[in-house]
Amino acid sequence: MRQIAVAAVLISVSVLGLHAEAQSALSMKDAVSLALANRPELKASAQRILASQHLEAQARLLPNPRLYLQSEDLHSSDFSFSRDAETYAYASEVIEISGRRKARTEVALQDVHLNTVRADQTRAQVVVSVQRAYWTAWRAMLLSQLYAKDADYFGQIIAYNEARFREGKSAEVDLLRVKLEGERVHAVAAEMQLSVARAMLKLAIAMGYPEGEWKLTEPFETLEAPRSIPLGQDPSLLRAEDAQARAAIEAARANLSFQKSVGRPDIDVLAGYKKNLGQDTAIAGLQLNLPLFNRNQGEVAAAQADTQAAEEDYKAVHLQLTSELKLSEREFVFERDEYEKTFKPLHDQAIEISDITRAAYREGGLDLLRLLDAERLRIEAEVSWVDALESYHQSVVSLEYAEGVQP
Repeated sequence: MRQIAVAAVLISVSVLGLHAEAQSALSMKDAVSLALANRPELKASAQRILASQHLEAQARLLPNPRLYLQSEDLHSSDFSFSRDAETYAYASEVIEISGRRKARTEVALQDVHLNTVRADQTRAQVVVSVQRAYWTAWRAMLLSQLYAKDADYFGQIIAYNEARFREGKSAEVDLLRVKLEGERVHAVAAEMQLSVARAMLKLAIAMGYPEGEWKLTEPFETLEAPRSIPLGQDPSLLRAEDAQARAAIEAARANLSFQKSVGRPDIDVLAGYKKNLGQDTAIAGLQLNLPLFNRNQGEVAAAQADTQAAEEDYKAVHLQLTSELKLSEREFVFERDEYEKTFKPLHDQAIEISDITRAAYREGGLDLLRLLDAERLRIEAEVSWVDALESYHQSVVSLEYAEGVQP
């Protein structure tokens, strides 16, 4: 039996060692890098930018010239094509004196810029989603570890009380009570294992990467200060949302200029050759539309309304970003103070009380109910402590995003 037990222990140690080796170290920087390299949203944004760049190149091109080949005075009787027909060969080219080409190009340029800032916003949102998923996964892992330790301790207490009950030194009700509490802790520990799997899956999705065995290396118990922006800069102006709102205004203004140019005429220049009754002559001419009735008034008015709407949207976005920054600053200070002044001292005191109670119980100087009360307080304090740490890290993520800090 002893050989079997030793073999079982060795096998368990080997399996745990292989599991630890299979885990890959994953820092926050690594997680963000994987997301930026793999998330399909970012690849889609890059393709949208490329598409708009192709359209911008197209908008710069001149209109294609037109070639006309024409013959007149064709008839069936006594007809010689070279002697009797009037033959024309001429080309025409549109000269965009309306400024339409310049306006069209500006619209395309603004579309490139708008897609670029949208890609920046998508990138920032991807980074935030990874950071949040990372700290959530860390919370689940730490809680799972703490509950596993508590479940192991209750296993020892149950074994101790079973021995005492067999020896007639402990009442059956005490054994049942400690077993009940132990089963509750074991159930929560099992549930936390599922929470770890769920959190790691969400982290993998946030990274755009297949789920794997990750060992999170970012220090969870360290209150890392948020990164700050250079002095004198307006945080709201660094946000991708602000840049997108300003780009929308410029795009609307460019479209307004283009719609006005559509209402102005362009000149169509003609030049070529005419052969009439054996004589070779040159022809030249101009054509232009007369904007008497349709000067594109409807499109111009709609573009003006769109420009005013974009300007009002920018005011709303700027107000929202300013409010989010103030709220994030308050949230960060609150979460930091709550952890340092409330939950960390409570955690340390609960651990100290639990350690003293455990020692006293082992020496027989304390009853079971006092021990169970101390263990419940320890578990509650541990959970509150971990939750407070995660809330602090999440507040740092929110504050850095609100300030427009680049990852």
